[in-house]
Amino acid sequence: MDRLNRREIEQILGVYAPFKVKDVLLDNEKEILTVQIEEITAKSRVPFRSITKKNKVEKVSWQHTKTGRFSTIIEIEPTVNTFSKNRTLNPPAFLGAQDSHYTYQLQQTVLLASSKKLDSESISTLMGIERPLVNQIIADSNSQQESQQIQSLLPLESDPIWRAILTHEISFKTNFSSLKFLISRLEFACINKKNEPGVIQDSVATLRQFFIKNKAHLKSEYAQIGVNMDTEPKAKAAAPQNKKRVSLTAEHPVWDSILKGDIDLLSKSTALNMYIMQLKSLYKKEGNSTEDKIKIAKELLFYMKKNIAKLKPELVSISRIVSQMGSSNAEDSIPAENHPIWNELLKGRIIIDSKQMAYKLLLVKAQSNEDQQLAAQQIRQYFTRNVRMLENELNQIKQQIAIAS
Repeated sequence: MDRLNRREIEQILGVYAPFKVKDVLLDNEKEILTVQIEEITAKSRVPFRSITKKNKVEKVSWQHTKTGRFSTIIEIEPTVNTFSKNRTLNPPAFLGAQDSHYTYQLQQTVLLASSKKLDSESISTLMGIERPLVNQIIADSNSQQESQQIQSLLPLESDPIWRAILTHEISFKTNFSSLKFLISRLEFACINKKNEPGVIQDSVATLRQFFIKNKAHLKSEYAQIGVNMDTEPKAKAAAPQNKKRVSLTAEHPVWDSILKGDIDLLSKSTALNMYIMQLKSLYKKEGNSTEDKIKIAKELLFYMKKNIAKLKPELVSISRIVSQMGSSNAEDSIPAENHPIWNELLKGRIIIDSKQMAYKLLLVKAQSNEDQQLAAQQIRQYFTRNVRMLENELNQIKQQIAIAS
């Protein structure tokens, strides 16, 4: 922790412009990490509370989710923009409301745990925060209006689902033309400036703000990212359907996809990424039997259960992937790896009319690959991961196969 510089702390906490980490204070004895953040403005900074208090700017602080074993406190000297209407409409996850004592990310995590029927004592134990604060967050949420509750449950910009939408890591559909245009524009921005991490974070914040402003038109889109906009009575009526849960054992194909590298969890946990990397090397060894692979999958499953409090975003991502795998049999609708159709696509003998920019870019990259067999596998894997989104392209492939037969 002592070796971390400000830039690394910014990446860990998801801090982006116009904010930056000003200073980091570490109390090893009390195990408290205090991160001082400042907002860079075009004009000189003006105290938020009162312009007359020229020599004193009141700091605002919030409790954040723990960083390792350290309780994390975020501090900022607010400017005139920090709590403006435009900012509070789509607030950064590392900040909190003006009159609260917790950040939006901590609020999001507590409410997610509460929605899974965990009591305040369990949440306090799992997250390592005081129980009164957990009760306060839940009470504050219950006092909000329905629209505010939906916004609280909407994933924050630190959630990997937003990046996954922009990079086509998950299947996401929309018929709302304005959202289609926005996603296309943000995709181009991310591709053109992929070496600038701030661009991706800004794109994520813009996409989330669009969801907030247009929630009345995005019921289906909200559902795809795990937010139920139905009223409480309807949710209760639908409760019996939720009893059918998938038993996530080591034999489930989702672990095979993760350990083969077909699925990337987009985890920010360095420990998890390193552990998965070690398991991948073992999983891909030649001569491994099915039993050997299941044992390795059990190790990963045990690790995630053991660290459930720290890996909630990853577990949510796995849950969404499992739902997609259960709702569609991708392997049954896609030609086999050794089918000649993939080589025909690579050689340009078959042209697929597609509006998916990610597919077009992947095809160009694959065509330049000297290993044509590997390139064909990559294209097929992309179709497998995005079978819903590529329904039109798959129909064209089936038509070409039927013509050739």
